[in-house]
Amino acid sequence: MQFTISGLVLIPFFLVTCYLILRYNAAQLSLFQKITVGAFVFYSFAVLYLTFFPFQIQTGVYANQSDWLSRINFSLAADLSMLPNLIMLAPLAVFYYLMVKKTSALRAVLLGFSVSFSIEVLQFLSNYFLGGWRGADVVDLIANTVGALLGYLLSRFLFTVLPERSFLRKFMLHSPSES
Repeated sequence: MQFTISGLVLIPFFLVTCYLILRYNAAQLSLFQKITVGAFVFYSFAVLYLTFFPFQIQTGVYANQSDWLSRINFSLAADLSMLPNLIMLAPLAVFYYLMVKKTSALRAVLLGFSVSFSIEVLQFLSNYFLGGWRGADVVDLIANTVGALLGYLLSRFLFTVLPERSFLRKFMLHSPSES
């Protein structure tokens, strides 16, 4: 037997999270900073939705008898299928730059790697224990990490080179001199 949990279950959690974060910091944050926080929460839930939903659960006698090892792709071949993974964690590094006082490219790479590794491990475990259909992929891990680095480098460029940076800095959750 198989049943699917839709990503729509995330909507109430998304709304409650936005409400609690914005209510807690309402007096301390400017409108631009609230937009940053709201966009980060939306982005976080979008990544959850794209990487785990629909969530399929297999039950019954043969539920855990899939060839789970074939669900791990060890091939390092690069092609256009990497593009979504390059893009997926780039915004995470942008939010990192906007929300954290002391940033570095190394920390952005470590953040991207950690989040990507967690996603891949959870996808593997859900496939192994629940009979899901998502597999772990080494190429995804590499592409997500590179995407985080590219997002960080783009942030550094936008906030240091462009003349409009004074407007962009309004979205930072800390003072620009602290970054």
